[in-house]
Amino acid sequence: MLEYEIIIENIVITGTFSEPIDLNTATTQLENSKRNWKRFPGLIYKQKTPPATFLLFRTGKFVCTGTKTQTRGHTAITTFLEQLKTKNLVSNNCTTTWEIKNLVATINIGGVSIALEEFINQFESALYEQEKFPAAVYKMEKTKATFLVFLTGKLICAGIANEETLKQTIKTFYDQLVEKNIIEKNLTP
Repeated sequence: MLEYEIIIENIVITGTFSEPIDLNTATTQLENSKRNWKRFPGLIYKQKTPPATFLLFRTGKFVCTGTKTQTRGHTAITTFLEQLKTKNLVSNNCTTTWEIKNLVATINIGGVSIALEEFINQFESALYEQEKFPAAVYKMEKTKATFLVFLTGKLICAGIANEETLKQTIKTFYDQLVEKNIIEKNLTP
């Protein structure tokens, strides 16, 4: 049986600080922050350590991206909250709540290719327009998972918020690919 490797590339976390934030003041206080009110109603802040990008809204709601583990996400949010407190953008009593909304993972199936024409025939809801994009797009039934399926044997999975569910969903999809003979072994090393 072939083996595959799962690598979590990004975690998307949404949350709320318990206090609203004056984004005009925050823009001047936070280095590496940007805003363009005409295009986006929030502030974009790139944190260096630990690396993460925040979309921050005046209500205190935020989106955090760019971390690869839940622990790093928690550390990034905690560090950001401390920075907001230090810059007097929120009080020392400010707290936060957050949850993981999406995991983006790459799956490498070594030494194989995917028969994309056969894939779209076997998986009827798959979309593949090779002139526009080099991968087939497949929304897995009964899950929130969306897969990008590349000829090279690489897959990308998004839409799952829990790591164990992600692993099980990938295994189920991989088993379907094997069962339907979609995976082809490469003859060259």
